[in-house]
Amino acid sequence: MKKYCRSSTTASGSSISIISESQTQDPKVNKIPAFCKEEVSFLSISKDKRMAATLGLISMLCCVMLFPRLHAVILYTESNSSSSPIANLTLNPEKLKLTWDSSVTVTEYTCSMKVGKRVVRKTVYNKTCMFSISQAKPIHKGALFQVQATYNNTFYSGEGRFIPQGMNGTSVENFSCVIYNISFMNCTWEAGRNAPEDTQYFLFWQYSKEEDEQECPHYVRDAPGRHIACSFQDVKDIKNTVYFLVNGSSNESEIQFYDEYIALYEIEKLTPPLNITVSCSEDRAECIVQWKWPQLSHLEGNGDGCFEYQIDIQNKKTNGNPKESCNECPTVTETSYTFQNYNGEKKYTLQIRAKGDTCRISQNWGEWSEPIEFGTDGNPDDAVLTYETVLLLIALGTILVALVIFFLCKRYCSLKKLFSPVPQPKNKFGELFQISDKNIQREWMDLPPTKYETEEITTVEEIK
Repeated sequence: MKKYCRSSTTASGSSISIISESQTQDPKVNKIPAFCKEEVSFLSISKDKRMAATLGLISMLCCVMLFPRLHAVILYTESNSSSSPIANLTLNPEKLKLTWDSSVTVTEYTCSMKVGKRVVRKTVYNKTCMFSISQAKPIHKGALFQVQATYNNTFYSGEGRFIPQGMNGTSVENFSCVIYNISFMNCTWEAGRNAPEDTQYFLFWQYSKEEDEQECPHYVRDAPGRHIACSFQDVKDIKNTVYFLVNGSSNESEIQFYDEYIALYEIEKLTPPLNITVSCSEDRAECIVQWKWPQLSHLEGNGDGCFEYQIDIQNKKTNGNPKESCNECPTVTETSYTFQNYNGEKKYTLQIRAKGDTCRISQNWGEWSEPIEFGTDGNPDDAVLTYETVLLLIALGTILVALVIFFLCKRYCSLKKLFSPVPQPKNKFGELFQISDKNIQREWMDLPPTKYETEEITTVEEIK
């Protein structure tokens, strides 16, 4: 019968108990929290020593828990031989560190970690095996740890199975992270579909097994107040792999944890290429486009050959936003591109984006650059000539219209018609004088003509 080890903590202390495989279905057992800080033993023992080992495990005390909200049970599996020299197989869950005892001197051991169908193996020459972050796999769905050795042509092994506990569907879902603007990172997740309403999640990350884990500095909450995202600033060492752990707590039930190992450079959203320039030649009907690779915090030295670029050139009159797929867009690995069939009478828009090709750079397409326009809506010289011609025609037309109006007015118009006098009050005295003048004139005209007589006038001058 297979046996399990479960660690638990109470207000008064900690203990480890052995339970049978059939007892794992008991809901009361599944509510017991799990995992000690220091280590949990996978004891591979013979049948005649089980009782002594059981008493030893029951009396063993755990220290403060390493990941306080990480819950699991350990399934013990006997070695292939009842007299296996490998015993007291122990796991430190934080560092994924295995230690064991051996009753014989073995110079070489093979330790392995199996998660699903993926197996990680290491060869060590002492009784300690630690899986680095670059080697390790997430264990939130369970894992099998094993140690093997050969002594006197006899094969021995010991193993223990890590079985996470908690209600199914309570761990976070759709966990993902993205790095943008070189050093900013944002991680998001969704609450488990079966998580109680009072569930609260906590995100930890760890650069290496030798370092302590760090908790999220800035949480983002949803309407009920649960943590659903975390933002990080000034993220460094993007070329490294980081361990992420999201665990939870609830007063109603035990919450499953979620963990994942992520190479940070793989989740980076690359910035657009820099210093994009376009030089066109109407004689050759082509344009030379040049640029520099995107800025990266972890790129050392020359970035040539590390990127693949996608170029989107569209006619401005018919263009739209570049598509994410952009299947028809040409791709190059150099930092230059020759645009053929250039038409100087058209205006074009240019955008470029990049992704990693051979270096430790994200294989996902980055952000598009801002649109750059080149070309004209017609020949520039013709445009200038047309503009001057239009101004000259407008000036001549204005002068011609003014002359026509002037001659027409001179021929058919008078100043009085154009500028009619302002009406004035009637002057009665003036009318009276006008009538009197007319009468006097008429009387004068009726008088008979006067006869004039000629007179000689002699001027006498006195001489002295």
